[in-house]
Amino acid sequence: MLKILLILTALLTATALAGAGDTLAVVRVAETAGLVRELVYIEIPLQTGHPGIISGKTGILARSAGCAAWACQLDEMRVFAEPSAAQLRVVFPLSLAADETKTVWLIAGDAAAALTGELRLAGAGTELQIDNEFYRADLTRSADSEGKNHASGQLRELLLKQGFDVRLFRGENRMHWAPNFHKPEREYYSTIAGWDDPAICRAETGPYRVRTVRRDRAPDHPEIMLTAVYDFYAGLPWFRFYSEMEIMEDIELLLLRNDEMTMDSLFTHVAFQRPAGTIEDLPFAQRDAVLEQQPLENDAPWLCFYHQEKGYAFGSIRLDYDNHDDFGEPSPLYHPHTRISDGAGGGKYWNRRLIDEQRTYVPRGSRYIEENAYLVFRIDVADKFRGIREWAARLRQPPRVRVWEE
Repeated sequence: MLKILLILTALLTATALAGAGDTLAVVRVAETAGLVRELVYIEIPLQTGHPGIISGKTGILARSAGCAAWACQLDEMRVFAEPSAAQLRVVFPLSLAADETKTVWLIAGDAAAALTGELRLAGAGTELQIDNEFYRADLTRSADSEGKNHASGQLRELLLKQGFDVRLFRGENRMHWAPNFHKPEREYYSTIAGWDDPAICRAETGPYRVRTVRRDRAPDHPEIMLTAVYDFYAGLPWFRFYSEMEIMEDIELLLLRNDEMTMDSLFTHVAFQRPAGTIEDLPFAQRDAVLEQQPLENDAPWLCFYHQEKGYAFGSIRLDYDNHDDFGEPSPLYHPHTRISDGAGGGKYWNRRLIDEQRTYVPRGSRYIEENAYLVFRIDVADKFRGIREWAARLRQPPRVRVWEE
């Protein structure tokens, strides 16, 4: 999403069309991929000197031509005394037809205007549960095992709704198990799930979006600064996870992994799309014969596990993958690929391997960034993977957003 300098004529036009209330910004949203988007959340940074916004007495409404105004969610508010200004993030829902462009005016409005959305939040700090109509995400700790009892804020289990009522979990560990890292001199690897009350831990909450932000040194690996951000949305069957591993001091690593979801024996098949577009669909028992000949690429667009008879599925859509260091050079990798693995007791997991069991020197300034959307969906009888294909197309080709600020 781009922030662009004020275009005076556009702003004057916006003021005339927006009606009552001061116009704070004009947002133009263009659907350019030929895809229908029944619900998309537009998220833009905004700076304003409006006294009502600064004081918190005024909210922000969105309005487009021919539509009544609707309320925006305001997050990440920071107020600066000199000059008097507020910096914040504005979140609002929108629908778009294929190839449609909409202009939305953000106007100062009633701070008590109702935000509509069925996203529900329980708990505080790292001990959160988030519900929408598709899933319930549980980030709380549990005394069931050592792998679950840390106050990390990492996903522990996921309840699939949509009539399935299936709980995805891993008996001994949290379900979302990466990033993780392993120094050669240590007996075991460490994982983000081993965090206890990370130094930075905050949540931006509202009925449209719940965002959790955590940042601290990696457990047992102080050379790595670890950042993790979850985004959960009302009305959408997926949540987003952003992670960054920044190497603060030279380190030698034996293993470095990300995008790891580990679950008990709840699925029968794995499917994935290779970068060239080919989709492969395999029973777990047959996957090794295929993947030994051609490992699953690290930049595969999506992959999923599913249950053939019961029809539920859970997958990862890869949105961003960047391993460049402070100077734009490639950070060290060794045999990067995506692995589909067996766990103890019949469990299954996928993970993206960045350094694959090889002593590798990683210098200060190296960085590993990725962003994934984790989707729950139903296997389609006529077109098995329609759900994940369509969401991958939308998410990997987001609408183009341009902002003219006041």
